[in-house]
Amino acid sequence: MKKQKQITISKVDITTDKISGRGGIFFVLRYIENIKLFSLLEKPFRNLKGSAKGICLHQFLKQIIAYFVDGSDMSLTSFDRRQHDEAYALLLENTPDEMASSHQVKRFFRKLSFLGNLVYRQILLRLFIWRLRLEKPEVVVLFADTMVLDNHDAHKREGVEHTYKMKKGFQPLQISWKCYPVDAIFRSGSVHGNHGDEFKRAIARLTYAIRKHYRDVPIIVTCDSAFMDDDNFTYFEQKLKINYICAGKQYDDLKQYVRSLPLQQFKHYENNHQLWRYVEFGNCLKSWSTFRRCIFTTLETEDNGQLKFDFVQTDSFIYTNLGQQPQLTEQLIQAGGQQYLTAEQIIYLNHQRGAGEINHRSLKEFATKEQLPFTRFGMNRAYYYFLLITYLVVAAYKYDVASDIISITCYPTTFRRQMIDFAVKIISSGGKYILKVTQIIYDQLNIKRLWELVNAPEPLLLI
Repeated sequence: MKKQKQITISKVDITTDKISGRGGIFFVLRYIENIKLFSLLEKPFRNLKGSAKGICLHQFLKQIIAYFVDGSDMSLTSFDRRQHDEAYALLLENTPDEMASSHQVKRFFRKLSFLGNLVYRQILLRLFIWRLRLEKPEVVVLFADTMVLDNHDAHKREGVEHTYKMKKGFQPLQISWKCYPVDAIFRSGSVHGNHGDEFKRAIARLTYAIRKHYRDVPIIVTCDSAFMDDDNFTYFEQKLKINYICAGKQYDDLKQYVRSLPLQQFKHYENNHQLWRYVEFGNCLKSWSTFRRCIFTTLETEDNGQLKFDFVQTDSFIYTNLGQQPQLTEQLIQAGGQQYLTAEQIIYLNHQRGAGEINHRSLKEFATKEQLPFTRFGMNRAYYYFLLITYLVVAAYKYDVASDIISITCYPTTFRRQMIDFAVKIISSGGKYILKVTQIIYDQLNIKRLWELVNAPEPLLLI
């Protein structure tokens, strides 16, 4: 039998071919171009460039979005490396002289620092309405919480203050729908979740926008005990006419009352192989003027079927107005959401707050690090909002384009590994640029279908 000759590489050399290892960026940016995101972004930022010289606003916006989508090097100096990478410039459909340096990007963020939260929040709101009109939910469930960005090592950064997690950093209030961040207020670390009336006003703003630009659907707000406040509940019940599910604080008199209840009043709820015991009752705290529906839950068995130890704290109180107001109840039933009135579904939605916190972890993974890069508060605010906008659009890309290839809820690392990190070669032929991939990538990612979808998405309708 003839011995097969072993392949041995004996030399390394330079190629002039335009090759990039981040080929998926092109498809995401083509999708972003075609949904008209840059048209939406250019409107509030159009006066930032005082001169027509240099790189245009569109290029700054595109390269910053590409920087967040890429995620391979989140240092600002990475713009200098990309500036000299001709293949990367072609992925962005740019010439090398259109690529921004790190100093140009820093100057751009310095100009953005003078814009307040409202400008960016309006962009998030328009993206939210776009998703609602596309996905057409019958019931809108919003999740509200703060997200701590640990910047403890940044001692001279504006707004970096002690958070409730005993670390210095920022603590923005975020509201999400499904996997999309739909509103956010960037704040310093010492500002607690229920600061002033920011939470109420943020929920009101979303509620009015949903009813005006989508339709009058039932709205349910879920939040943790930081937002447990009679003023919030009364505002939701009487002013906004929406439902809420809020985790409650554990007061001693409430615990004693639950312990005094006979066991036969308790019911059981099973979810993910965990068995919970619960009981419902009406409760009115001393500072309240209204009795509200309260559900006490406690875990009886772990997911492996074993009984829980007594010292493991799993007790919780849940406050809600679901099923308490006839008008809202009728609206839910008409929308086919009668299951939301049951105690089991209320407990499930309260547990789903954990999924909302997973969104926070996913966002941090998308950013690759929690530390924001600038000293000035306004520049970090702009950086944070561009991160949120990109994260939302990438989530939309997964839903609209890549749902047949990857899970919509997959983590950013998985998304980048499968949908971004593959090699492409860009050639010029007959006055046209052609992007080429290997046969295995063409088949695995169904590049033909991907090309069709990124070129014909549902565009944003400006409201």
